[in-house]
Amino acid sequence: MVDSMTEEAYIFDFQQIIEGSLDSNIILDDRTVVYANEASVGLLGLENKANIVGKSFDLFLYPEFHPICKERLRYVRENNGVAPLMEQKMIRLDGTIIDVEIMAIPYHHYNDKIMAQVVIRDITEKKQAQQLMMQTEKLSLIGELASGIVHDIRNPLTSIKGFLQLLKTEISKNNYLDIITTEILQIENIANELLYLAKPKETCFKLEPIAEIINESVALFSSEAFKRKIHIQFVKEKYHHLHILGDKVQLKQVFVNLIKNSIEAIKQAGEIKIELKQDYENLNILIKDNGAGIPQEHISKIGQSFFTDKTEGTGLGLMMTHTIISNHMGRMIVESEEGQGSVFTIQLPLQEA
Repeated sequence: MVDSMTEEAYIFDFQQIIEGSLDSNIILDDRTVVYANEASVGLLGLENKANIVGKSFDLFLYPEFHPICKERLRYVRENNGVAPLMEQKMIRLDGTIIDVEIMAIPYHHYNDKIMAQVVIRDITEKKQAQQLMMQTEKLSLIGELASGIVHDIRNPLTSIKGFLQLLKTEISKNNYLDIITTEILQIENIANELLYLAKPKETCFKLEPIAEIINESVALFSSEAFKRKIHIQFVKEKYHHLHILGDKVQLKQVFVNLIKNSIEAIKQAGEIKIELKQDYENLNILIKDNGAGIPQEHISKIGQSFFTDKTEGTGLGLMMTHTIISNHMGRMIVESEEGQGSVFTIQLPLQEA
């Protein structure tokens, strides 16, 4: 009975199978698309098949993969072989880059011409899940390392502080000893911040005046800003009544990190402006600077562990900032233009005092 089926029936059955597939299936004559199923339209964000049929496959493939794609398709056509699954990137109609797995198999046309049937599967969400898992593992490792490092730092610091106290009783009014004591306290503070990564304290949420937290954060940089000829502008009077529900220590850490980044982004003289804006539900804290700005390709990576564009940075500051804001049911929006400065907007739920 199968032998009696016409060629058209075979083609019809083949098209039904391909059209019902969840994977994208594209037939290529050399590099030109001669057929694409509906899943391909959805994968690439097209309006219809006319957006892809008759066009070069290279238009939808990330440029980095053009040479290897050319070689894989040549192998399929000339050797009647299979190009196995390989991770690549494709470009949707709106310019979005997606991660995909691609394989190619020979497609024998009725006139004995060998084309390539390309099967594509979207793995963008899978890749994001893998990256999230890797980031979680990194944080776990950071915590273990931080705990051991802080223990090794605290022991000698305790001895040094003790001997300094003895020296102070023997040598009165010595400015150098005061400077050493201040620096040791700074080392202790850094060690405590490192320990926070290993054993975060339980968050204590209370109703807090946001202007007071910001003002205290700004005060920490008064000396540094003066030396760099940077003016930090924050008018708090009109915002004294605005409150948010949060942990004061953690929120201060957010503003300290962002102000510090703004100062470091300004090479010589400049201004950092902090504004508060409110709507019906949210309080928006805008931290603007006229520094070097952030390249567009880096903005989406802000908040990832170990990502930084600083030569000696670790990327942990903005990662912790992003985490704290998320824990406070807020979000961080970054706008920047290279050479024109940056605007970090922290959006937090507003509370009645």
